[in-house]
Amino acid sequence: MKLTNEVTDRDRVELKSVFNIIILLLLFFTFQPTALTAEHEEHDEQPEHKEVKEGHEHEEHEEHEEHEEHAEDDQEGHDDEEGLQFSASELQEFDIILSKAQSGTIKKTLDLTGEVIVAPELVYHVVPRVSGIVRQVFKHLGDHVKAGDLLLTLSSRDLAEAKAEFVAADSLLKLANANLKRERDLYRNKVTAKRAYLAAKQAQAEISVKRKAAEQGLLAIGLTEEAILSVLRNTDKDLTLYKLHAPAEGAIIEKHATQGEALKNDARSFTIADLSQVWVNLTVYQKDLPLIYQGQQVFINTRFGSDRQETTLGQITWFSPVLDEKTRSAIARVIIKNPNGHWRPGLFVSAKVAIEKKPSEIVIPLSALQTIEGQTTVFVQHEDGDFEPVAVQTGQRDFQQVEILRGLNQGQTYVSKNAFSLKAQMQKGSFGHGHSH
Repeated sequence: MKLTNEVTDRDRVELKSVFNIIILLLLFFTFQPTALTAEHEEHDEQPEHKEVKEGHEHEEHEEHEEHEEHAEDDQEGHDDEEGLQFSASELQEFDIILSKAQSGTIKKTLDLTGEVIVAPELVYHVVPRVSGIVRQVFKHLGDHVKAGDLLLTLSSRDLAEAKAEFVAADSLLKLANANLKRERDLYRNKVTAKRAYLAAKQAQAEISVKRKAAEQGLLAIGLTEEAILSVLRNTDKDLTLYKLHAPAEGAIIEKHATQGEALKNDARSFTIADLSQVWVNLTVYQKDLPLIYQGQQVFINTRFGSDRQETTLGQITWFSPVLDEKTRSAIARVIIKNPNGHWRPGLFVSAKVAIEKKPSEIVIPLSALQTIEGQTTVFVQHEDGDFEPVAVQTGQRDFQQVEILRGLNQGQTYVSKNAFSLKAQMQKGSFGHGHSH
């Protein structure tokens, strides 16, 4: 019985030891996978951490580049804000004129209409001085001729008769001179009576007058003294040939002569007009008569709703003292130069006549105004020489000047002529760092 109990106790100890070992094994296998898993996850997280680090470095690089671009943009913006620069030689090259802003007057104007006409004293009606048949025509409608240019030639029987009469008178005069010399010698030698000498002297005088008249007739026809001498020397083989020359320089505005046509000595074969100077006749109605007087300044242009126009300045040189019975209007005449022929007779024009003056604090020429981004602008020069476009507010204007209400001060330097050159170059972007060629 005692032995049995000892065995039982020993078995219990062994069982307890086995049980503890089992528990330890269970605990070991329970916590070992968790450690491995944690170690594996830690190993997997290392590349991810590397990617995050690389992404952070990439973002920092992009931010750096963006900052540099921002700095460049700021620098470019700063450069764009610099004024336009022009050297003295470039101002001269572009014919840019600078002026000081100052006070002036704005003219109130009256609108009139009119017409360009040929100056009557500069119109030449060319007629042949003898009748004849047209041989050849050398000039035609619209041609520009100079004084002395050959217009046409005629075959004229009247000219031949005039030449023959002159030649006969010259021959008779030579005979009369010889007879007078002979009678004078005989009278001095008391061979003949004084009566015969006086008769010879009278005959010589009469024939001399006839010869003079014949010569003057040829000159009146248009022959030169050289041509008359050629007739006497018998070097003029064609007595019927008549040459019609232009009396003055100008344009042929009418022509009435063709080859083979018979022309009389009162036929107007050509009309020549000197168009280097023309008249503009402005119509002035009754209500406007008190406002118009001789010497007023007039701005004339050809634009009637068209973008292309011709303009000029002139003065009223004559104002008609009577009215037209039908229109009840008067004529105000303006004489204008026409070197390029743009002011063609028959052209209708509009005109602005200065009738009143209004003083203004700041007045500049219209040529100084430019439109930039929808704003009326003037280019102003600063003390450092740079130019800047400045928006201005305009007031009243006339055909030459405009009143400035805001944006320009007294004494400021601005571009008064060819401001468009600055605008054009600025829009091309040629002034980023100063203008250059």
